[in-house]
Amino acid sequence: MRPIRLYWWQGEGEHDAGRRNFGDYLSPLIVGMVSRRPVEYSPVEKADLLAIGTILKRQRKARRFLLPRRLHIWGSGAGDSDERFPSRHYYHAVRGRHTLACIDGDGGREVALGDPGLLVAEYWSGRRRPDRRHSLGVIPHFVDQGSAAVETLLQIRGARLINVFAPIDEVLSDVLSCAFVVSSSLHGLIVSDALGVPNRRLVISRNIRSDLKFADYYSAFGLAEPPALEGASIRGNEGPEDLVGDYRKRDVDGLCAGLLRAFPPF
Repeated sequence: MRPIRLYWWQGEGEHDAGRRNFGDYLSPLIVGMVSRRPVEYSPVEKADLLAIGTILKRQRKARRFLLPRRLHIWGSGAGDSDERFPSRHYYHAVRGRHTLACIDGDGGREVALGDPGLLVAEYWSGRRRPDRRHSLGVIPHFVDQGSAAVETLLQIRGARLINVFAPIDEVLSDVLSCAFVVSSSLHGLIVSDALGVPNRRLVISRNIRSDLKFADYYSAFGLAEPPALEGASIRGNEGPEDLVGDYRKRDVDGLCAGLLRAFPPF
């Protein structure tokens, strides 16, 4: 059985297993689970599929003998509303409505919406749910690690730091052990939604490459992006439920069903 040639953003994790951002590395995990086929990393030039991540702009590298070639797209997203994507690709699913609007012509017809990272609940299915030992999970994007806002949040009784460079199973177990989550990592929010843990976006720095990706993710549910928690406003004596505020449950099951139906027929 030929492996699916998948492109995902490796970052520093290409050479250092301790620097693998779990959100990016969800892509081979979820694609392998859904397809029940082996998955191997491939540069875009040779890839069959782009899935999880703000990586859709890399489609322009998909060429053979200097000529454009077609890719299968399943859940990838745009990083900026000005990006444009050609209709020649096979668009099975994209992350949200903002990405959908960036596809030229009729390429965006009958495309499922949602980030495939939401399927982690299916991946975890059948395992024992960890005891809820922590009042608050704090998931800083790797650019926010070590920030003053994170240190202040960890002063809250029962707070738990969740490292985005930890193995995926460890991240999921940690999220499940928390009553609430605040995260400046998009996939920290996505897996919290998938696992039923109330959460809120945390804004610490403006060094994250894309703000659009957050609005794009929520748009798949038909929601406007909820107001974020500003790191500069945190004192360290708040209750976790007050930090998260009015959490609105998402229709995760509906999006997951659509993503599963839309998986490419390799």
